[in-house]
Amino acid sequence: MREMKDSGIEWIGEIPKEWSIVPHKRIMHKVKEICEHYNGEDIISLTMNGVIKRDLTAGGKMPTSFDGYQYVEPEDLLLCLFDIDVTPRCVGIVRDYGVTSPAYSRFRVHDGYSNKYFDYLLRAIDDDKVFVHLSKNLRSSLTETDFGAIKTCVPPIDEQEHISEFLDSECAEIDAVLEKTRASIDEYKKLKQSVITQAVTKGIRGDRPMKDSGIEWIGEIPKEWSIVPHKRIMHKVKEICEHYNGEDIISLTMNGVIKRDLTAGGKMPTSFDGYQYVEPEDLLLCLFDIDVTPRCVGIVRDYGVTSPAYSRFRVHDGYSNKYFDYLLRAIDDDKVFVHLSKNLRSSLTETDFGAIKTCVPPIDEQECIAAFLDIKCAEIDNLISKKEQYIAEIKNYKKSLIYEYVTGKKECPAMVQNEDVSNAYPYFPAPVHASSARFAQAVLMSKILEESSKGMGRVKLEKTLFTIENHIGFNFDTEYLREAAGPFDASIYECEKIITRRNKWFSMKTSSYGVSYAPTNDVDKYKKYYAKYFSEYNSEIERIIDVFRNYTTEQAEIIATLFAAWNDAIIDKKQFTDDDIVDDVLNNWHESKRRFPRQVWLRAMNGIRKNHIIPKGYGKHTVMKEMQ
Repeated sequence: MREMKDSGIEWIGEIPKEWSIVPHKRIMHKVKEICEHYNGEDIISLTMNGVIKRDLTAGGKMPTSFDGYQYVEPEDLLLCLFDIDVTPRCVGIVRDYGVTSPAYSRFRVHDGYSNKYFDYLLRAIDDDKVFVHLSKNLRSSLTETDFGAIKTCVPPIDEQEHISEFLDSECAEIDAVLEKTRASIDEYKKLKQSVITQAVTKGIRGDRPMKDSGIEWIGEIPKEWSIVPHKRIMHKVKEICEHYNGEDIISLTMNGVIKRDLTAGGKMPTSFDGYQYVEPEDLLLCLFDIDVTPRCVGIVRDYGVTSPAYSRFRVHDGYSNKYFDYLLRAIDDDKVFVHLSKNLRSSLTETDFGAIKTCVPPIDEQECIAAFLDIKCAEIDNLISKKEQYIAEIKNYKKSLIYEYVTGKKECPAMVQNEDVSNAYPYFPAPVHASSARFAQAVLMSKILEESSKGMGRVKLEKTLFTIENHIGFNFDTEYLREAAGPFDASIYECEKIITRRNKWFSMKTSSYGVSYAPTNDVDKYKKYYAKYFSEYNSEIERIIDVFRNYTTEQAEIIATLFAAWNDAIIDKKQFTDDDIVDDVLNNWHESKRRFPRQVWLRAMNGIRKNHIIPKGYGKHTVMKEMQ
């Protein structure tokens, strides 16, 4: 560990002894070159995601002319030194030639300094809100003189370059994880939408006689369902609040109908007098500006008042308001209201809305569908919430990573010089040594434990780990045995030591019921290793964890055993049927496998296909214990 010294700067703290402290004016200087006549150059903007080229065809607020903008070049640093308190990101590095707003400050780093290092350093300053604390006047601004006087830390030039190269690599991996996780969230949202549409238009009772609904967006419906207009199902209610007395303010948002937090700021009317009352189970509709409104329908869950611009409907007796909330949501998601809307405001009158025909199941089926969707949507929302939490954690990790390295709290690892690890690690996607295999396996185990439900025991944990390892193709230098609760490899005991004794990410408890695990206060520390080793395959890892989460221990054993036998057959280049795989399990594994009837094994083969965890022949062949 190298020797440190006090930087004398509160937000930086200690820095390596050989680093310097100098003001920005010693490191960079302002450049301003005005574009007198715009000739179609790329428009460069500083955004939350860094410096980008603007797409002029995408719409949005644009000036009438770009004359008077300033030129920028690759490797310039672009800073926003005004409204710092409300600007999401105040610094970024330019990667393209173009022109940008004259309101930005363009800086060029002097020779002998790394512009990429100072991009990361200024980003850390920005993330820590240092500029906000140093800004002045009502516009929360810094003059260029003020900015130039701010002192910062400066490593030797070779270390600047090493840090920036290291952070380029690390941040690229993290960004890939974030992108895949966001894509996974989008897929879950699409799944939720399709589940709702399928249930409200086709029902949940399996195959049965169908008929044409006569409505394009609905298609076929169950034969016993009806087609009726909205006016037969619900009626408009309007009760004006003459004098506002502190009632909850109810709003229709992208996330449904919510109670507004009046302390959170945002645009508010001067008075809520004239708003309308709403009650739980009312349906709230936005029937204007339908083309730009993110969500046009929602069910009310609280008493309160809402904007008189909304349309409040109450479902008639004999109909389920929750079913029609889901049905109208499906209509909204399919943009049916947009296609039916009229005039420049893309609106529907209440008469127009009342005339729209829709499908109506019997009341008992309406209630069953609504109850089914409550459960399914809650499950999907929970998965989305966990992924959103994961994104927040990874973003925070990225910020702390940048801060720790640009301020010298951590030293970059030495660069690996062309070391061939392909033979030691034929399948593993990350550039790690074979000696790191057990640690990487322990990191993956930690991910499984954190993502899975409470109470996961050792057997279910290992079956989940085995399936992920061999489905994706990670080589952890394991050799799984065909034992009673197998596939089994003793490496799980070493992994347990890594996560419970050495790193203390989890605690482990042994009882008469078996082994259980619980996260400690240090559990988040495994995530930086997870991002490094497994970022490329995070979505698939999480998908398999989701599959196994709903299995009992015995079900997990059955699936993993069949997967292993199937994978072995592929490795052996055999021609085989489902019966052949089951025969292998029943005759060539531990006799305890015979406690499950043959039909259970055959049904589980279909479960493997349904859940898309088909073996590919990765990894080593499982072996009988006596062959060791």
